[in-house]
Amino acid sequence: MTDLATPTPSAAPKVIPVGRTRVIGYITAGLGLFVLLAFGLGSSGNAHSVLTFTPVNTSTNAPWSIGALTVLTRYWNMAAGLIAIAIGVHMIVRRPAKGAMVRFGVAAILFLFALLLWAGRDPGPSQGLHVNLTSILIGSSALAMVLIYGALSGIMCERAGVVNIAIEGQFIGGAFFGSVIASTTNNFLLATLAGAVAGALLGLVLAFLSLRYLSDQIIVGVVLVTMMSSLSSYLNLQVLSPYPNLNTGNLASNIAIPLLYKIPIIGPVFFNQSGFFYFMIVLVSLISFGLFKTRWGLRVRAVGEHPKAAESVGINVIRTRYINVVLGVAIAGVGGVAFMASQGAFQVGYTSGLGYVALAALIFGRWRPSGAVSAGVLFGISAYLALNLQTYNIPISTEILGMFPYLITIAVVAGLVGRVRPPAADGQPYKRD
Repeated sequence: MTDLATPTPSAAPKVIPVGRTRVIGYITAGLGLFVLLAFGLGSSGNAHSVLTFTPVNTSTNAPWSIGALTVLTRYWNMAAGLIAIAIGVHMIVRRPAKGAMVRFGVAAILFLFALLLWAGRDPGPSQGLHVNLTSILIGSSALAMVLIYGALSGIMCERAGVVNIAIEGQFIGGAFFGSVIASTTNNFLLATLAGAVAGALLGLVLAFLSLRYLSDQIIVGVVLVTMMSSLSSYLNLQVLSPYPNLNTGNLASNIAIPLLYKIPIIGPVFFNQSGFFYFMIVLVSLISFGLFKTRWGLRVRAVGEHPKAAESVGINVIRTRYINVVLGVAIAGVGGVAFMASQGAFQVGYTSGLGYVALAALIFGRWRPSGAVSAGVLFGISAYLALNLQTYNIPISTEILGMFPYLITIAVVAGLVGRVRPPAADGQPYKRD
């Protein structure tokens, strides 16, 4: 009775920290509020935007034609903003355990779509320029493809425990040698092999310095990027300029899949692409299956997570890392050839930091092929718009939009939009006892 009658001291109120999912919810809701106010209510009531769905400069393999769609800019953008706000509020209130990054990606796509409608409104600064949605998706897919190649390269290396920040330099090497071989042979298969070999050689350098001499992998990556940038500039001046026949700017032809390429909007984007696009899809499937469904993938992930434990059960850690780095960097070399095959003649600096954006996609995708695809698509669209929005004469600096992938990366690395954990042994030198 005494125990029951004795009042227990009231416990101090427990402070519940704001979870990362709630933080990304606040960010998503804020993004939606900006869309609602700036792109929705910021448009006049009679402003309208025209969406078209036929690729420009397409004489063959054109999709089935559908008419243009005219929408009221204010109300469509208000709807996009409200949807983004609803997504953010749902994450704040329900705090779902999974899918926060996907929800944020949807909100980011809504933001970019609303920006397009607002930029192409009539009356507006673009004087009623139509928004060709299909052409934008096709242009974005070319950049997204290259970013996915780079992200897959990083996944192969870092899942085995070797940091690869030299993707930019590997793109440059693949683009240079791919351009020379494609120009002299007019054969993109040989050009692809040349890019892969160039990448593999760079991978050997990265692996040798990182694994044999235990060099700092970040410094090695920076040195490789600087070396390839300078070497390509020198070779361009001394080789390509005096012999323009070595850099003719051949573009890879598209391979149309019968009937499917006729589907409006998505047909030209997914089923009327170059062989590099289809090979990228195959690579994503193979690497995803291999890493998470096979014994080889289990060994690679073990080496990247706990190399001493892997060594104790008979796995050769150094050999596994060598193989993965060489294969991964070869993939980045192919990505450089793919970029060249979609952009034309090699030019110094024309990769424009795409290797670092691919590194951002790797982190955003949490070192998983499927995540890298989602991040590559998001970053590809934003990078394409950053390069082409000046045609709409909007009062927003394209450099600001170009910062979008990097701002997302900073938020991801800082842990604001979900816990991001690389492989535990990523970047750590390994030395046998």
